[in-house]
Amino acid sequence: GSSGGSAAAVAAGIVSAETGTETGGSIRQPAAHCGITGLKPTYGRISRWGMIAFASSLDQGGIFAKNALDAALALENIAGFDEKDSTSINKKVPPFFDQAKLKDKEHIVGIPKNIIEDIKDEKVKNNFYESIDILKKSGVKVKEIDLKNIQYSLPVYYVIAPAECSANLSRYDGVRFGHRCDNPKDLDDLYERSRAEGFGEEVKKRILIGTYCLSAGYYDAYYLKAQKIRNLIKQSFMDAFKEVSSIMMPTCANVSFKLNSIQNPVEMYEQDIYTIPANLAGLPAISLPAGHDKNGFPLGLQVIGKAFDEQTILNLSLIHI
Repeated sequence: GSSGGSAAAVAAGIVSAETGTETGGSIRQPAAHCGITGLKPTYGRISRWGMIAFASSLDQGGIFAKNALDAALALENIAGFDEKDSTSINKKVPPFFDQAKLKDKEHIVGIPKNIIEDIKDEKVKNNFYESIDILKKSGVKVKEIDLKNIQYSLPVYYVIAPAECSANLSRYDGVRFGHRCDNPKDLDDLYERSRAEGFGEEVKKRILIGTYCLSAGYYDAYYLKAQKIRNLIKQSFMDAFKEVSSIMMPTCANVSFKLNSIQNPVEMYEQDIYTIPANLAGLPAISLPAGHDKNGFPLGLQVIGKAFDEQTILNLSLIHI
């Protein structure tokens, strides 16, 4: 994830907590792979002022910490309205630290059966059910739910995110922002070489995909349709939250893997399968350390909450610990 350095710093004990940003899981996934806590709050809860925009409707700042209580303390101090950020929500910040420690809060955890049954990695699946058993023994109620349309999250994300990426990164042209090539022959050469030299291969791929999706004749077929399906996914969560107070699923599809061991771009994109839905719906989500596999690699457990209800998932996180 793009915030992997922050996760590593917390895991190494260099700092007690760190900030990070994510668009589709770049806080929660590194947290899971490093065996620490990663919190992505509700979209708009933390100011995005100063961040380089990738996909503006998905990007959100968040927190890495050793545990949920530290994350609650950090969130309480950095959340709040910022007049410099048009997506910042003018909403009172609750006492997250105190509410996370409440002992008598009732929880009904939703288990999306359609997602859990499709988990390919047996280590991840078994670890998830073990975590559910821990919650049940602690008196937490568990209920099976059906998150309709959730299977479309991955393709929807990889239309919307690259499209917004293409628009946002167009400003990095060598004139006003970012890298500038040496001795350009003319304006076209300045644009082309600055962007070719300044962007990495993955960024270039996403810009090209996004530009294609936004081009004449394809906007309605791809971007507009993806936004409509995104609304359906958000509605699926709203329907589920009529019955449960939070939703639980794994953070990652597998444990951490060796650098460059996944060469297939689609297989790499599939690593985001469990984290992307919360970003599309703008919901708060937290990844918790959930033990290790037989080789000692950390496993993560994810809890998703209602919009602006971070206190519930933080409180549940302390029960799980």
